[in-house]
Amino acid sequence: MSQDDELFHVQLGKDHPNYQSVALRRRPGYVNYEVVEVDTEKLIHFSNQDIRGYVLSPVEDWQPAKREGIFCFLAPPGPREQPVEMPVISFNERDVVQYERKWRFFKKAVVYRLKYIGYTNGRHRTRYLYFAGAKRIPVMCHISEVNALKAHCAP
Repeated sequence: MSQDDELFHVQLGKDHPNYQSVALRRRPGYVNYEVVEVDTEKLIHFSNQDIRGYVLSPVEDWQPAKREGIFCFLAPPGPREQPVEMPVISFNERDVVQYERKWRFFKKAVVYRLKYIGYTNGRHRTRYLYFAGAKRIPVMCHISEVNALKAHCAP
């Protein structure tokens, strides 16, 4: 991944058709957000942990029109177009309670801390970039969550 000021270039897999890199730009107006380079596989892992029902299926399971749409959306911009914005995410934690059957009629409550990625914007482009072979991508995250994101998703 390379960077020119506010533009970040993401390398895709060699077998991706038509283009092998995507330019992502910082979203304007997000002054309390920092750009963090993350490992795409780790990002997808924590994205899959979101228990609120916002987990996207793998790109292989998408309808062809949806896959083609994001392929065109991420394609290099024309002379009068801007590169697309990078994903804006949050790194979240919450306590989850699960009940295990201890004996015949008794259940034991087990509490664990779930860590997950939530998206303000960019859920589909993240999935597609992972599918297209990107090993690292830039994301924007609120400055209060940057250290946790780096600790769990740094390359």
